[in-house]
This record gives sequence, structure tokens and C-alpha cells, in this order.
Amino acid sequence: MRRIAKPLFVLLAIACLVWVYFAPHLTVRSMLQAAERGDAEALAAHVDFPALRQDLKSQFAVAAADRIGGDGSGGWRDFGAALATSAATPAIDAMVSERGLMLMFTGRGLARDGLAALPPDDATGRHGSGAIDMQQWKTSAGYEDLSTFVVTLKPQSDGAVPAKLVFKRRRLLWWKLSGIELPSVGTDDTRAP
Repeated sequence: MRRIAKPLFVLLAIACLVWVYFAPHLTVRSMLQAAERGDAEALAAHVDFPALRQDLKSQFAVAAADRIGGDGSGGWRDFGAALATSAATPAIDAMVSERGLMLMFTGRGLARDGLAALPPDDATGRHGSGAIDMQQWKTSAGYEDLSTFVVTLKPQSDGAVPAKLVFKRRRLLWWKLSGIELPSVGTDDTRAP
């Protein structure tokens, strides 16, 4: 009996390690499938909305402060950055919602009036189905550390700086989208250092 138990235990341990390693890949796959089905609720189950909103607001504040310029911190620079961030907050809140993420993941974007209704797909009648074309993106994914998994998205067509989807571990096997690193939130890459 011990001859069978030891190899079985080793096999089970290896299977668990493989499952833990591929868990964030499965989360990303589930999100893509939910977006293709038009299932906003299933997509939202993989998102940490408060962390994602805070991450985008922080990036916007840093970008606004850099745009305003000045040396060091304090004074008008901080005031201007705070004012710009408060003005952008409604747009960030609209984007980081179930509907906003569904529009973003289906490649439809945000309409001029905020969040427009998703038109139904002609073939299925379901909202947002079949809208993702992953052939348009160069993607890579990997661990940044034990609790951070990053998916890098870069358009195939041009030399744009890639955007990154940042997933954070929740417990052992669950991962949630907690940040989006945008390449140019208000930054001007043409400025001289």
C-alpha cells in the first residue's frame, strides 16, 4: 500500500502546483470567454473594482502633475493635479464598471455620451458576443512576483507602447484584475528630458 501511496501523493502535489501556476491564465481565459458571451456579471466577478479605480486615479494624478510641471511637489502643481483628477473621476468611474469593462473587453469602447447600450449581435441576438479579435494584439503574460500576474497587450499594427493588465492573487487560486497600466495617460513622450 505504501508503494502506491507515495507516488500518488507526489503526483497529486505536482498536479496542485501546476493548477496553482496556471490559475491566473485560467482567470484571463474566463474573462475573455465572458466578454465574448456578453456576460458582464461573469466578467465583473474577476475584477477588484475599488483597487482598479484607485489605480487609474493614481496614474491620472501622476500624469496630471507631470503635465503641469514645476519642480518638486507642493503648491500649484499638487492643486492642479488634484483638480484634474477630480474632473476625471466620473469618466474613470464610468469606465471601471460592469458595463464599462464589457465595452472595453469587447472592443467597442466608450461612446461620446458615456456608456451607450451595447447593440445586439446580428447572428446571436446576444449583446457583445464575438467582438474580440485577439489577432489584432501581441500578447504576453507572466508573473511579476508570486502575487502579481501581468498580461501585456500591444497592437499588432504599430509601435505603440503596450498596456498592461495587472492581476493580484486573492487566496491561493483566485486572481482579480486590480490595475491597468496605461502607456500614455496624459503623458507627452515627445518632451525632452
